[in-house]
Amino acid sequence: MFRKLLFTYLLVIPGLVLAQEFSKEELADLLEVKVRYARHMAFNPSIVRAVESQNGQQLALAEIKRRDEEWKNAGDNPTALVRDITGNSVAQYFQRRVENNSAIDEVFLTDNQGANVAAFPPTSDYWQGDEEKWTASYNNGDGTVFIGPLEFDESTQKTQVQISAPIVSRDRTIGVLVLGVSVDYLKGKQ
Repeated sequence: MFRKLLFTYLLVIPGLVLAQEFSKEELADLLEVKVRYARHMAFNPSIVRAVESQNGQQLALAEIKRRDEEWKNAGDNPTALVRDITGNSVAQYFQRRVENNSAIDEVFLTDNQGANVAAFPPTSDYWQGDEEKWTASYNNGDGTVFIGPLEFDESTQKTQVQISAPIVSRDRTIGVLVLGVSVDYLKGKQ
């Protein structure tokens, strides 16, 4: 009872990291259905093709970092890069998933270096390759599901848990899909 009361009270404090309120095992249990959903999405042929296409460009890390700076500096005036990543057919698919499922706050897709391929809504940066949600799931090419902590997300301005699922093609991990699950979903599961 005390834990539920404390958890409910802490939710009203924006920006507070709440990871200490749930063990990894508790989060995994609460998110079992959403983990399956993320893994299922990761096998969508359109998503796999989009990642393969971007990987085929073999972007240099310097170019990815340049795009990352462009993305972060776009502010309220989205650049062609932001419009492309958030308006392509996979991003439109993600938009429908977010709009039709109140448990999901965001969905985004990265290539084999952590660069965005598609996103809805826009992420706070273009390059995810230096973040645990990407590095843990990509897992040096060995791909695994990763469940992040419950925390306030800057891009969605919501408290959520991010589930990262590997994108696999021909038995190789080629990218990562990240699903942001609403704290409201977790509250409903308690």
